[in-house]
Parts: sequence; structure tokens; C-alpha cells
Amino acid sequence: MRYNSTCGLGPGEVAELTARIFQVLTGRGPLPRWKVPLGRQVEIVLVMLRQNLPQQLVADLCGVSQPTVSRIFRRIVPLLEQVTCLHGADLASQTAGRVIPVDGTYVPTGNRAATGRDNYSGKHHVQCLNIQVAATLDGHLLAVSDPVPGARHDAGALHATGWNLVLDDVQWIGDSAPTTTNSGTAPSRPCAHPSSASSASSNAGRSSPRAGADPSENYPASSA
Repeated sequence: MRYNSTCGLGPGEVAELTARIFQVLTGRGPLPRWKVPLGRQVEIVLVMLRQNLPQQLVADLCGVSQPTVSRIFRRIVPLLEQVTCLHGADLASQTAGRVIPVDGTYVPTGNRAATGRDNYSGKHHVQCLNIQVAATLDGHLLAVSDPVPGARHDAGALHATGWNLVLDDVQWIGDSAPTTTNSGTAPSRPCAHPSSASSASSNAGRSSPRAGADPSENYPASSA
């Protein structure tokens, strides 16, 4: 499996996660005889988290039933959180001396009437959560914010997560409204007025580095 493109981690990192999960499970007692080996379970869950694949599709690809995939997901996700809990990076510790692109993306949650309108994004026309992503200029992930309801605009999400307090003291690039944040955003203009050569060049320079922090294409409208 090409881990870097499917789950965003290298083979060594996947093996390390599997070893840590194995240690946790063996500390609880003898391991059951699962049909799907533990390493394969970890791979399946990492791919599902990265690609947002439906459980039935994953089941067909792996030659197992959808309930089996569901049990694997419910078993492995809490273990992943447990074995990585000491390795989270907060935004403040990652921004010193850097120019960082920051952008919001949406995580579909499935359309459920009981959720109401708080999670409904009028922009994406789905119920979702809004998360903010900070990266380096070459696209390496630095930090991910806590999720907020999908109805929140990116500028509101920055305030809701407290990231605005950190970003006030650093140089960052984003696409939120310049009137609500201090980001280096491209100025707006009426549609009838074409950009000058200088402003077009400036806008391109702002947009290119920001693309490194925009993972929204990784999240299709369908939900597992």
C-alpha cells in the first residue's frame, strides 16, 4: 500500500502506531482471534479517516462485511486517540518565526434532521463541522483547531477556537475578511473592474502559499 497517498503517513509511522496499539491491548489481556489482523485494522481506519470513505465501500474493498468495518472503526479510533494523546501540537508552539497559511475546511457529518441548522453550511450545502488548519508554506501540517459548527464562517471559527489570540502576534495568510482579522488577504474589488497587473501578481503570491493549508478537496460531500 502507498501509505503516504492513502493515509498520509509513512510505513514506519503506521508500524509505530500499530505497535503502540498492540501494547495497549495486550495490557488489557489476551488478544481475541480477529478475522482482520491488527495491522490491517489500523490501515483501514487511517484510510477511512483520511479519505472519508463510506463503510460499505471499505468493506467491499477489503472483502469483509460492513458491520465488521464498523466494529473495527469503533475499536481503533479511541485507541489511536489514546496512543497519540501526548503528541498533539498547539498552534502557539508552532508559529514562532514562521509565516503560516491558515484556512478553514469542512468535515461532513451526514445530514441528520435532529442536528438542526447549527451544523448546516450554506456554502457547501451539507451538515458539517468547520475546522481551521495551519500549515507551513510548503504544505506541511502544523496544527488543527477544535471543530466548530459548520454554519460558522472561518473568521468566526478563529474566534470560537481562540486561534485569533495566537494569530494576532504572528504573520499569517488567510482568506477571511480583512476587516475581521489581521491576515494577509487579497483586497476585494467590484466584478466589473479587472485587476491590474500588479494586483494580480500580488494576489497570486498570496494565494499560492495559502493552498498548502487548504485540505477541503479531501472531503467529499458523502459521509461514511
